[in-house]
Amino acid sequence: GLLAQREARRILKEAEKAKRKITGEEVLSILRKWSFGKNSNRVNVTPENQEWVWSDTLGLLRDRIGDIHLTPPTKTYPEVIACLNKYLHDRIPPEMKMFRWTSINLNCNYAAKQHRDANNFGPSFIQAFGDFEDGCLNYWPEDDKYSDKEDKLKEADSLKLQLKDGLCLFNGNCSHSVDSFKGERYSVVFFCVRCF
Repeated sequence: GLLAQREARRILKEAEKAKRKITGEEVLSILRKWSFGKNSNRVNVTPENQEWVWSDTLGLLRDRIGDIHLTPPTKTYPEVIACLNKYLHDRIPPEMKMFRWTSINLNCNYAAKQHRDANNFGPSFIQAFGDFEDGCLNYWPEDDKYSDKEDKLKEADSLKLQLKDGLCLFNGNCSHSVDSFKGERYSVVFFCVRCF
């Protein structure tokens, strides 16, 4: 975390001095320096035959009990959050300027199994970074979001989205998963916690 914090501080200073946007390469450099924790709480995304994933949340988080709190890294690594926030803010299309987020999820090198993000409210922005092949997001925009028929959704009804091409807006309450991939793959998800 400290290496990522130093990198983010350097990037923010350079971007401010040059009055420019944060680049995708700079976000990737921060993610490569981030000390990802082994997260065993994200059972909804953890691939079969795995007990944990490399995943951290910055900002607000609603835990499995239902309490909403600020995650510990949020206070410790403010420049990382500022850098990621600036990256998104600089790229939000004009028609989405009202988009708000309370949280940022950082993911490293796992293909999330099919799931819904029940604790998210409204749309999310997501982007993948790194040197990888495949790893598309499978997204079922017509999912009713509530039924227990998630396993009956047809692959033909999903959209395949290549997230390293840029930011993608999607509803995390609809079923989604990540294809297997080769290489180094990070993803960053900007979302709003439900009940905020």
